[in-house]
Amino acid sequence: MGAVAAHDAYEEALNLEPGNDQAKSGFAAVKRAIDAEVKGDTADPSGGIGGIFNDPQLFQKLASNPKTSPLLADGEFMAKLQRVKENPNSVGQEIQDPRFLQVMSVLLGIDMNFGGPPEGAAPEAQQEAPKPEPKKAPEPEPEPEPQDEEALAKKKAQEAGDAEKKIGNDFYKKRQFDEAIEHYNKAWEANKDVTYLNNIGAAKFENGDYQGTIETCQKAIEEGREHRADFKVLAK
Repeated sequence: MGAVAAHDAYEEALNLEPGNDQAKSGFAAVKRAIDAEVKGDTADPSGGIGGIFNDPQLFQKLASNPKTSPLLADGEFMAKLQRVKENPNSVGQEIQDPRFLQVMSVLLGIDMNFGGPPEGAAPEAQQEAPKPEPKKAPEPEPEPEPQDEEALAKKKAQEAGDAEKKIGNDFYKKRQFDEAIEHYNKAWEANKDVTYLNNIGAAKFENGDYQGTIETCQKAIEEGREHRADFKVLAK
């Protein structure tokens, strides 16, 4: 889980800031670590995954960020962080704690919400009701452009997939992750959109199925390359 989570974090960093040299070097290091793990070599040849925690300005950055400053008063977490600083390869044992991913995002200089709901599934309490807009005079509807059969089929598949995703998001917000995963899978069956796999991975992570999360992340990368998915989608 540590390598995959770090891989996703570095990809997200490059997505948000393509010129981030620290993210580029970290991404290359973590990819080598994953390749080594697949070949049966569990050692991190470069220390790239856990090495990020050896930033000389680590505590200064954590203290200046409101999302991570409270962690400095958490003795248990600080002990974990110290272990990772002393032995970067041990990050795989600690990365299941979303707080470590949040620390990584701060050290990379980006803003990521780990351990939160997947895309499109923000808690209802955090969603503000839209303000009513002034009524406008109805405008004539434009003539619909003719669509070929392939385009219509893709549109129907996307609508079916998004409908299942919405149901899955509702279950996710209720923390009914098994039901959420079921509907995310139906969304994937209806429309091969990699974002549905991202939703499945997020639900499995919250459900404690870390091995399933790894497998889903790997599948998302493979499917994304096969279907030439947008890099921004893969980075999520």
